[in-house]
Amino acid sequence: MADPGLPRPKPTYSYWQHAPHVLADTQSSTLPTDTDHAIIGSGITGLAVAKSLLERDPSSKVTILEARTLCSGATGRNGGQMAANAGEEYSHLAQTYGPQEAGKIIKFTFRNLEKMRELVEEQDVAEVSEMQQLKKLRVFLTDGKFRDFKESIARLEGDHPSMKGIYTIIDAATTLQEYGVHGAAGAAILPAGTIWPYRLVTRVFSALLEKYPDRLTIEMNTPVESVEYNSNIASPMTTVYPYKLRTPRGPLRARSVVYCTNGYSGHLLPRLRGRVHPSKGTMTVQDPPKSVPNQGSSISWGFHYPPSYDPASKRHGYGLYYLAQSAKTGYFYFGGENTRVDESVSADDSFLAEHSVSHLRTVLPQFFGQKGSAPWHLMASWSGVMGFSSDGLPLVGRLSSALTGRSGTGEWIAAAFNGYGMANCLMSGEALARMILGENVDDWLPESYGLGERRLRETLTVPKAVNALKAKL
Repeated sequence: MADPGLPRPKPTYSYWQHAPHVLADTQSSTLPTDTDHAIIGSGITGLAVAKSLLERDPSSKVTILEARTLCSGATGRNGGQMAANAGEEYSHLAQTYGPQEAGKIIKFTFRNLEKMRELVEEQDVAEVSEMQQLKKLRVFLTDGKFRDFKESIARLEGDHPSMKGIYTIIDAATTLQEYGVHGAAGAAILPAGTIWPYRLVTRVFSALLEKYPDRLTIEMNTPVESVEYNSNIASPMTTVYPYKLRTPRGPLRARSVVYCTNGYSGHLLPRLRGRVHPSKGTMTVQDPPKSVPNQGSSISWGFHYPPSYDPASKRHGYGLYYLAQSAKTGYFYFGGENTRVDESVSADDSFLAEHSVSHLRTVLPQFFGQKGSAPWHLMASWSGVMGFSSDGLPLVGRLSSALTGRSGTGEWIAAAFNGYGMANCLMSGEALARMILGENVDDWLPESYGLGERRLRETLTVPKAVNALKAKL
């Protein structure tokens, strides 16, 4: 697998960032010479790690390093959805990991969404972040997808009776009559939310910097070019700070290195290439006609279809569209991917595939009964890079020397959220911070998220990644 490289210097314009935060380009006048914990990445995961380390270890210093501006990666470029994919994934998870572990994963993702809401309330940013607690309508566009979903829900509720009632399954007629969605084979309703993620993350970083001015430094436009390990007992500096992170602004020594790098993880960690790969998605903001009601305070949508591949055009349909609506403006935030495979398995968010944008503009009106109508007004469009793993689960834990190529034991990762970062990132980051501090999180962090030998041998492998990609074609 190819090197994803560093985040590109000039990404496409994300609507979420159209009013940059005051900290967007912040950096120290001179890069610090040393830090206890160097966190690479300034999205929701990096924020969670930093927040937990600062709160739980009153003596540690934390440095955030970002190649571009604050929260300019996946978190600042996503679909604004606070939703889990528990129902549609449960059967696969139970078959692969057993009902107990599958249930632990499901509970973890729902609890993560609760923690997101708690963070919004704790920081008093509900209005600023435009968070809405609402219902998600998962729409299945084929009989086969709807049947598989119902079977998965039945198995979930059978294995875990406490989860009965989370999902309400509705037929095609009800989906049309009560929700105005055309073309459905059936659907399901579940608790969810929407949010302006960039505003939440930047606001919390600002609060942390104000609370811990002597222990937190935020270094934007400071890409990490390489990581080295040197524990020379003759040098006090390398004994305490054995890691050296090289940047264009000079070196930074650290006691531990934390990778919150998602789809870009393979750049600094070559042995993860293939096990973790980038996947680019396309987002749009579309202004619907007045005849389409504003349901932004009550509902969001997901549209599921079988992944597709057209050999003639070499275009791949991902299998999912995600949709939210602004309760303030009525604008639709609509994303998904239908593009060439080489454009999709990519870490380059500096360009947009115009056919992807055109596809999203064509598809969205059809769901609301406006097939054949002119495309809605396009307010914005951009691309974003997600991180996917070969087995479909995040990576959270200590990196072994077999993965880093270095003898130290102070490198950690929380990445590869497979398109569901809002349902995983916050608690994964918290768990990683606690692990770094020597705490035990086994009772709530899924074991399958870890980097044990069995996972590395059996599921988190390059051949598994290739097979997973082929299965989508």
